[in-house]
Amino acid sequence: MLAPEIKLRLKFWDDPADQWLMAFQLVSEGDEQKPRRELRFLRSAAVILMLTAAAKAASAFGTQSILEKADPIFWVLKNRELLVLVAALEGGVAFLLLSKASLSVKRGSLIWLCANFLLYRLGLWITGAPAACKCMGDLADRIGLSDSQASWIMLGALGYMLGGSLLFFWRSRSVQLLPNLPSNGRRRSEIQAH
Repeated sequence: MLAPEIKLRLKFWDDPADQWLMAFQLVSEGDEQKPRRELRFLRSAAVILMLTAAAKAASAFGTQSILEKADPIFWVLKNRELLVLVAALEGGVAFLLLSKASLSVKRGSLIWLCANFLLYRLGLWITGAPAACKCMGDLADRIGLSDSQASWIMLGALGYMLGGSLLFFWRSRSVQLLPNLPSNGRRRSEIQAH
């Protein structure tokens, strides 16, 4: 696989209103594929969220005694209620990721959800609660995973979703090096004159 060709473009504007004499822009052949790559990433995150939401929703209707205990962080909620609430949030964000919403809304919602998951795990660690997160409900028990293994798998999924969404957020901001400048290389005064 060959590395994409990277070109350096120089753009000149001599209009004093622009206050830019020269601008550098790095352009890669893969720039056109960035939205497709991001859409693939967002779809994969939606699949992960749908699977974990389904696992949580199914587990919430189980008969395990832990479901009736208070959550260590959200102590006003029982684990069953928290599983239903989080399953609904995950399902809502998954639906949003698959919708026709703008990429910035999709990125923001995924970053928000992942940041909340990260803060919850941090809260578990700070309070000294059991390290194993029941992120998959009792599905882990059904497929033969220990709580620790399931927790590490879900931490990996969280890292994938948070890292990917932050990467695409950063890339979306870095692509716009020169805001409000004409993209066709003509001077703004020439554009306004036409």
